[in-house]
Amino acid sequence: MSRWYNPFHRFRIDNVLFLVFAGFLTLLITLIMWISYTLSARTQTSSTFHYQQGMLNRLGNELNVQLRSVEQTSLALSLNTPFLHYLTMSGDYYDRNRARLEVSQNYLQPLVNSSMLLQSVQVYMNNPTVTDLNSDVQFLPRSMLEDEPWYPSAEKSDSLWVGEHNVGSPQGTVPVVSFVRHLARDGGPQLGTLVLNVKLKALQDTLNEDLQGAGRLLLDSGGRLLLRTESAPHMVAVSGLLADIVKDSGYRRVRLSGADSSGESDMLMVWTRDYREGWLLVELTPYRDIMRSSVRLAGTLAIVGALALGVAAIVTLYVSRLFTAPVRELLALMKAYSLNRTIRHAQTNYGNEFGSLFAGYRRLIERVEELYASLERQYKAQREAEIRALQAMINPHFLYNTLDQVNWMAIEAGQERISEVLELMGQMFRIGLSNGSSFITLRDELQHTECYLRIQQLKWGEGLSYVIEGGDQFPECYIPKLTIQPFVENAIRHGLHGRSAGLITVRVETEQSGLLIRVTDDGIGLAPDWDAKRYRKTGGYGIRNVKERIEAYFGAPYGIGLTTLPDQAGTEVRIRIPLLADMPESETGVEERSEPDVENRSRR
Repeated sequence: MSRWYNPFHRFRIDNVLFLVFAGFLTLLITLIMWISYTLSARTQTSSTFHYQQGMLNRLGNELNVQLRSVEQTSLALSLNTPFLHYLTMSGDYYDRNRARLEVSQNYLQPLVNSSMLLQSVQVYMNNPTVTDLNSDVQFLPRSMLEDEPWYPSAEKSDSLWVGEHNVGSPQGTVPVVSFVRHLARDGGPQLGTLVLNVKLKALQDTLNEDLQGAGRLLLDSGGRLLLRTESAPHMVAVSGLLADIVKDSGYRRVRLSGADSSGESDMLMVWTRDYREGWLLVELTPYRDIMRSSVRLAGTLAIVGALALGVAAIVTLYVSRLFTAPVRELLALMKAYSLNRTIRHAQTNYGNEFGSLFAGYRRLIERVEELYASLERQYKAQREAEIRALQAMINPHFLYNTLDQVNWMAIEAGQERISEVLELMGQMFRIGLSNGSSFITLRDELQHTECYLRIQQLKWGEGLSYVIEGGDQFPECYIPKLTIQPFVENAIRHGLHGRSAGLITVRVETEQSGLLIRVTDDGIGLAPDWDAKRYRKTGGYGIRNVKERIEAYFGAPYGIGLTTLPDQAGTEVRIRIPLLADMPESETGVEERSEPDVENRSRR
């Protein structure tokens, strides 16, 4: 089992190719979308920053002009002699009230009426003659100054701006931004406090210019909120972020606290600081609004990517099917051939690796057909060898019956030796017939050989002797019939030719590959040209027949080997065959045939 899981080992190739290519394209399109969105977001953020930075600088200049005009107005009033004289008056009520009316009508009221920014003027002083909290010009006792929430900060400086708060007016309570200045003459004691209330709407109109969903805040040099648009978050939500601002201008993506912010919390914060006054102008834009175009771009890319993925999936499916079509065709060819040896025409129009596969398949089929033809030739040769073996028996049925009749005649004539020869020959032919089977037991084969040797002994007399050993170890194993006798016959006819005595030894042994049968004689040995082919009109079936049959049945490493013993002491034949405990399958179908014309009985 491989260490890593490989889908090519389990699933269809076209499906794996389709899923791999589709997955790769999906990943590629997703990566392109993410990179495009990221780059677009960065570009959009940078463009928004530069645009908002320029806008804040322009708005800061406009607000600076407006607020500085208010400061200049307060400075002019702080130097107005009649106004300061009124603040120092004491004594008769009517004189002071008349002076109040003159200052109000001649200086303060015209100032309010002529200004587009001023909402009202408040003067905190000692013992004002009239106190009207809803007038455009208000003279208020100094004790009320201490009740104002901004008084602790105003007490520490000569002048300051006060953030958004409400004051009384003829129209009711209105929101304003105020500038506070303490009044004194020539470094003397404080005479009073002048408060110029600026219309909040006038400043907000400037601050709201080209706002487009953002929120803006204006803070003084001390970080106190002076002015904010309605869409801006509360000061509590941004105070911690503003404290970290060090540079005079810049931008940063921030996240407001959910508890302190209303609505959006993910913001782009852009700021600019006035280098003269130190005021900080901040613009907060929801990041979602900035990314809207990038999101639309990502959506467009997603739609285009989905369409491209669909087209790519179709093309990939087509290409994967096209790629695996030769493989499927090759599988069909192999399946057809494996079922019934149907040979179909293989493609020849491929010039790539598929062409090599088809060419290899054609060569393989040709080789298999050659092997089939070789097997058929081998089988034919085997059957012909068997036929020749049967022919060598000279029609055993007829001969056996004839010998039986001759045997009876020899007995009646008193020829006991001839009768014995005939009976031994009958046993040999009975064993050789073997009911038509090509394989017999080792016991029968050795008995057949021994019958032949006994016949030869009757001819030779006391000069021929033989030894048969080892057959009792494997009596029921099967060997091709007529395997041993031809070599015994060859040893007597050639090895012992011209001699009056001789010894034939047959030994059956086992070795790693099967049975080893040794046929040894003490004759003259092999001639130098013993294996040369000779033309004979008759005979020559013996050794050649056995060799052909063993090669046809078993093949290598089994076969026949002939050698001359040392010192020309005779010849040894080595017959190697497998150890077969059962009849070969090719012979089990041979029916047992009755032989009514062959009698297996003793005549004595």
